Amino acid sequence: MVKSSMPAGAVLFAQSGTPTTVANAALLAALTEAKRKAKVFHRLLGARNGLLGILQEELFDFAKEDPKALEALEICPALAAGSCPYPLRTEADLARAVEVFQAHNIRYFFPIGNRDAMNAADRIGRLAEQKGHELVVMGIPATAENNLAFTDHCPGFGSAARYNATTIMEASRDTESLYTAEAVTVQEIPGREAGWLTASCGLARRNEEDGPHLLLVPELPVNLNKFADLVRDGLKRLGRCVVVVGEGAVDESGRFLSEQALEPGRDVAGPGPSEGASEFLGHFIEREVGVKTRRNKPGSLLRSAMHWASRTDLDEAAKAGQMAVKHALQGSTGFMVTLVRKSGRPYKCDTGLAKLSEAASGESRLPRHFMNEAGTHIADPFREYCLPLIKGDVTIPLGKDGLPLYPRLQRKLIPRKCGEWKR
Repeated sequence: MVKSSMPAGAVLFAQSGTPTTVANAALLAALTEAKRKAKVFHRLLGARNGLLGILQEELFDFAKEDPKALEALEICPALAAGSCPYPLRTEADLARAVEVFQAHNIRYFFPIGNRDAMNAADRIGRLAEQKGHELVVMGIPATAENNLAFTDHCPGFGSAARYNATTIMEASRDTESLYTAEAVTVQEIPGREAGWLTASCGLARRNEEDGPHLLLVPELPVNLNKFADLVRDGLKRLGRCVVVVGEGAVDESGRFLSEQALEPGRDVAGPGPSEGASEFLGHFIEREVGVKTRRNKPGSLLRSAMHWASRTDLDEAAKAGQMAVKHALQGSTGFMVTLVRKSGRPYKCDTGLAKLSEAASGESRLPRHFMNEAGTHIADPFREYCLPLIKGDVTIPLGKDGLPLYPRLQRKLIPRKCGEWKR
């Protein structure tokens, strides 16, 4: 949708979903672009703790923040404005959000985040239109899981992929050093349904010696008997085996490995407490193969490792933030900015637009041809897809103690105008 006339009023930025290393770069770029149009954007507001901050009417003014802290947002990990796991799904939530927008004359809304963020923004925009409140909505993608549809990749993925490949490379050397004590390492990577992050670990393998030796992605069910044979083969050939498993990996019956446990005295997997896929596989290998197994879980580390961020990723996040504001000024609303790969060699990327409603309902999963025929490691097409996204260094300023200097926003709340919200 394109508006014929542009409303003047306040702007609201809200970060949502899980953190990434580059979401603040997108925020800074959008803020910088918006500041140039003060006649249209009368006030630049942030929602403290994302969508929940809108419902609780916890808004802060970026004009009240330390300019130096704002300037340093590009190299700040996580989400400087704050986020929460609370999605806006009920009609009461949506009505409350529009009430807050009306009370503060918010005419432009820029959500930064994942599918939940795009879904909430789409529904808020539709309800605002029904209530006669003119509102321009432009989504800015940012998720390390890389599972938003209609975009070649998501800001946040490249940096997480770089971190993943490096950590598994180092963990593999650790396993190689101590193979007589812990011959197998199982590293679990987040991603309940999409295997992008898991596959990124495969970049670390340049030759047969390098780990990871096996990759288990959620899209391809695991035959546990064959898996045990592959581990045995790796131990026979190399004296060690490094395994990467996605959080959402399933067996051939479709059951999550994380929801299974090896019960004492039994030789097969049975129902048990959710310990995680790496815990299950660790127990399974120790019982079936008979070797001690180390389990690693990088968890939130991979999405907040600013010290190993990709410059390409950071620059593309900033471009997405900047273009969201530019498109809004041109009257576009109800869209999410996308990244469009123009060429692979040399790598060139531009931006486009996707409807918020479609971006919110779709999901990008790892294509089958990005994995080898056996489904146990990445194939060349994935390597060609992913390598450009992890390149380039980001300089992090260090303090006298030798550690990074990361800014922190004060997020001092402006006065409320609506009544108390009750969850």
